[in-house]
Amino acid sequence: MPGRVRKTTAASLGLFVKQTGYLAAPGFTSQLLAELSEVTLQVGDLIIAQGAERKVHWAHNVWRNLQRIPFHSIGEAAKHLRSLGGLWVPYIQGSKSRIRFIQEKLPYFSPKLLRFPAELPKTPLGSWTLLDANTLLASADCSSPVAHGEYHFEESRDPPSRAYLKLWEVFTRFNAR
Repeated sequence: MPGRVRKTTAASLGLFVKQTGYLAAPGFTSQLLAELSEVTLQVGDLIIAQGAERKVHWAHNVWRNLQRIPFHSIGEAAKHLRSLGGLWVPYIQGSKSRIRFIQEKLPYFSPKLLRFPAELPKTPLGSWTLLDANTLLASADCSSPVAHGEYHFEESRDPPSRAYLKLWEVFTRFNAR
């Protein structure tokens, strides 16, 4: 019809639209949602938004170059992740047993407690989760070198307080010595 304009987007044409995942810092999911536009999906504290990575304040880990991978078996899911390379850490939401079975078929990963002053891990760490029983959401390119962007240190139980852990985290994140 003349005079009528229909807005056409890449998504409405069925074209691939780049998406980025943002894992909210614990307790700050609503603040992260307020920072982002074009949110397409939320899985627990993981927020998926259209477009390339944006600078946000409330994300602990950014999942770049997201891939949605359909699979038919646990072995096939693990094979897809292994083909992307590196070590993998699952973001557990939904079917915990299915996630555990897939993770068992991947190269072994066990997060180590950091000892201050700590060097950040050099091995790239990918993140993944299940969207449903037969669909993975994965990123081999994450912003954080530690699992879910959470820094865990060997603790000293000596007084006066444990506030030093936050200082250690800041110094470690920014590689300050």
